[in-house]
Formats: sequence, structure tokens, C-alpha cells
Amino acid sequence: MKHPARVVPALLLGSALTLSACTGEPSAKAGTDSDDQVVTIATQRQPHLFAPYVYEQFAPEGVTIEVVPMANSTDEMNAVLTGDVDFALMGVPTVISGVAQGEDITLVASGADGGSGLIGDPSIASAADLAGKRVGYVPGSSQEIALRLTLEAAGVDPDADVELVSLGYADMADALARGDIDAYAGAEVNTSISLLDGATEVASIYDTPIGRVNIGLATSASLAEEDPALVQQIVDTHAAAVEHLLQNPDAWVSGVQEQFSFDEAVLDQAIQNIWLRSDLDGEYLTQVGELADQMVALGTIGEAPAAEDVITTEFVAE
Repeated sequence: MKHPARVVPALLLGSALTLSACTGEPSAKAGTDSDDQVVTIATQRQPHLFAPYVYEQFAPEGVTIEVVPMANSTDEMNAVLTGDVDFALMGVPTVISGVAQGEDITLVASGADGGSGLIGDPSIASAADLAGKRVGYVPGSSQEIALRLTLEAAGVDPDADVELVSLGYADMADALARGDIDAYAGAEVNTSISLLDGATEVASIYDTPIGRVNIGLATSASLAEEDPALVQQIVDTHAAAVEHLLQNPDAWVSGVQEQFSFDEAVLDQAIQNIWLRSDLDGEYLTQVGELADQMVALGTIGEAPAAEDVITTEFVAE
């Protein structure tokens, strides 16, 4: 459903607050009571999806945040659609796929760009060198689309010249280290684990028409229409949390480390490859539209929805 764009001032809060970790249970703020509205936010165990764990610091009075960790974006979207959660910080391709299938879901803010990488054995110096190699990927992901575009630009047919190996993100670094694959198009923190282990970046995975677009904040289109005040509160909270993490990278690293037990050196490497954000500018909408077109070309969806049908822009300031 299309919504008219309007400029809304972001919630302006200082970044001096300290970072605290949530456990997935509602965490009541001082001075709140049992009448508070509990808002549930689904996310995943990755540094570029960490922002919901600091939402509670920025939520308005009367709203308590409950973070619900999930395994993947498909599970998150299903939870939004069934009403098990109110919002989800999740992969943009999954939202596009849902909208293309007529599902009641929409993006209301961006979440994070980047967090991806085309990583390979040190002997692989360029995308052209991937011809004849085994390359890991997640089917239907933005990384698969970027991989295919990168290979095609290098004159390599992704369906004929390489062997694509379907893997989970968490399995890629180990598979590369064992020699089961020669390279992979994956996500943080595995890309940083591999780089610190002596692997190399084969080519920039961002030099394609889809750019670095990756993660967004989603909710049901029905909620956006029926309770815009709540959606505005959560988008403002999200924007403030993102700004806090951007201004306090050490707190971002320590918070992720405490919550997910990742190695500090890996996180220091990973956040250099992640661009947290909450805005929805023209370039972002263009890249989302290009991503939808590429999903059609890949056969993931039958018809590309317009970017304005995927994204509700009215809650985010330009």
C-alpha cells in the first residue's frame, strides 16, 4: 500500500547513555508499571542487527521493549504476519518477497547497510578467478544477487562457470577453512572471521546496482495504517538507538560481545564493514527497487513490487 511521504523530526537524544543488554524478556524502565505497553521486536544474533537491544534506553514513557531473537529473516517475517511480534529488524529481500506475494508487511526505516563480503582463498585474486571454483552462498539472499552481478561483470557465468554451494551464513567460514569451498558470498561476522584467519576479499560485493542495501525495520502494513502513533514512536526509538551506536562504537562492540559472546577482534573488524542507518533517502529507494528487479531476474519473485509499495516513508525524516 502506498503512503504519502512526510517529514517527521527524528527523536533527538544524547549519546552519553551507557549500553545495557536485554535478555529477550521485557525490561521495565524505572518508574514504569504493569500498565506499560509491551512492544516486541524480532532480530538476529549479528552486530548489524543489534540496535533493538538498546531500544529500551530510548523508548518513550509507557512503552517497554521486548527483544525476540530469531534464526533468520523468514522466521521474523512470519512472526510479524502472525502477530507474534510487532516489529522486526530483518533482511530487505525477505520483505520484498513478502510484498510481492501480497503479504501484510512493510519497511518503515532502514536498519543497516553492508555486513556482507565476497571472501576467498588467498590464491583467488579477482572475481574472474572464481571460474571453476566452488562458491558458497545463501539462496535468495542479497549476497547471492550481488555475487551473480559481480561474476557477470567479470565475464563469469554464475550458472555455468562456477559451482554454487548452498550454505548457511554461520557455516561459511568453517567451510572455507576446511577447503570445502574456495570462496563464499556471506555476512558478518563470518566474513571477519575468515579475513582474520588469512582469507582475502575477492572483490567488493557492493560495486553493483543494489549497492550496500541489506537490513531494514519492518512491521505489518496494517499496524502502520491503524496505529501510526505507535509506529512513529518505534521508528524514532530505532533512529535514536542507531545514532547512539554510531556515536559510541566501543559500546556497540562491548554490547554485542556481552550479548552474543563474539570475539572482540572479530567485532572490531566487522563493524568496519557495517553502516548502521535509519533514514530512507532516494538512493536507498532506488537500490531497493533494483534489488526487487534482480529478484525477478533470479526467479525468486514473479513480479517486482514498486519501491513505494515495499517502503512506507512517512515515519522517517528525509
